[in-house]
Amino acid sequence: MHAHVIAVADDLFFTHGVQAVTMQRIRDEAGVPLKRLYQMFPSKNELLAACLHRRDQVARTAIGELLDTIDDPLAKVLGPFDFLDGWFRQPGFRGCVFAGAFGEAGAAAPIVVTAVHTHKQALRALLTDLVAEAGVRDAVAVGAQLAVLFDGAMALATLAGDVDAALHARLAARAVLETATGTDTAVDTGTAAGTGTDVSPGAPAVENAAP
Repeated sequence: MHAHVIAVADDLFFTHGVQAVTMQRIRDEAGVPLKRLYQMFPSKNELLAACLHRRDQVARTAIGELLDTIDDPLAKVLGPFDFLDGWFRQPGFRGCVFAGAFGEAGAAAPIVVTAVHTHKQALRALLTDLVAEAGVRDAVAVGAQLAVLFDGAMALATLAGDVDAALHARLAARAVLETATGTDTAVDTGTAAGTGTDVSPGAPAVENAAP
């Protein structure tokens, strides 16, 4: 029942906006008594945080599946940018749901802020781990730089509709790696970059894999 309610609320929140969706509407769409709904999720913000947690898991799983197809450690560092490129080019792309939730809920909803921060920190940790596994020095610093490029690409795609934002970020990330290694990395994942290929999981709505 929890999973059903979260799935229904997720679709409503990120189709119509958090503020526009009431708990009564979620009750009607999910077919759950309002009393039972509030027993599961005492507030709309708690339900929103649960939706974000679900999205975090789906997104990181999808990125991980793409990374599993890449053998070269340096090429693997660029994999998350290939994931973004495929996502940005999907018809269902509506922007970063975490940024949207943060903007609508704001500082008045600490549980939502925590969910957003947890997701962003996890993505930064993933990039840092990939850099370290590739044997690049100063992995923490380089990972932080790549995280800025990753989030910057999402911001441009979301706010400016720039579907090429991930490609630009990927080129910049490659330059960061070349500077960090002191060589021309000459890496190419051979996946989504520049192709518009769907590298998201097989779910019908790629939006559900949004990072």
